[in-house]
Amino acid sequence: MPRLTSLLNIDVIMKEKEDINTEQSIMAAAEKEFLDKGFALTKTTDIAKLAGVNHAMLHYYFRTKENLFNKVFQKKVSIITNSFISKVQKDLPFTEKVSFIIEEHFNFLVSNPKLPFFILNEFITNKSRLIWFRNLAAPAIGAIINELKADIDVEVEKGTICPIDPVNLIMDIVSLNVFVFVAHPLIKEVASYLNRDYKLFLEQKKAENVLVILKRLQV
Repeated sequence: MPRLTSLLNIDVIMKEKEDINTEQSIMAAAEKEFLDKGFALTKTTDIAKLAGVNHAMLHYYFRTKENLFNKVFQKKVSIITNSFISKVQKDLPFTEKVSFIIEEHFNFLVSNPKLPFFILNEFITNKSRLIWFRNLAAPAIGAIINELKADIDVEVEKGTICPIDPVNLIMDIVSLNVFVFVAHPLIKEVASYLNRDYKLFLEQKKAENVLVILKRLQV
């Protein structure tokens, strides 16, 4: 009897591992398809094919394309907000912290160049996603703003920086960095036309964005 119980436990464990692997394969395929095509143009049959499963299997794990998209979208939003807040909480002198935030945010976008357009496109084409994003990201955004405000108040009191609303500071950083990747195809084409190395161009643009923000903070 113990041997039979042991064999049954092994079967359960193997089934759980198989389920996890299948879900991960579907999620990875869905992420690629959604990032490349957006929600509207993505077909679940293409996701299933890329994941190496049949369409019935995809339906079994995620039921609908909407459910699968929401999981991908939520994952990406969480990565963005958690990445940003970890940088804001870094224990550094303020101007070094700001430089670090800009550079790390830019580096994150270099690793995820399709993400900004993907998220903006979904906000534009489906207003409910914007509301959903606001509710999902609100706690993290609030924490980021409060953390920055505390730092800014201290530095303004010391006379080391000009007063700035933390919301405006975040918007300045995000808009400068994100534009490069929203306009990624155009900028890459221009860099190629001008015989500029694209990776070098990105490094130079990152440094330029740091200078622009730090200049804004100068007394």
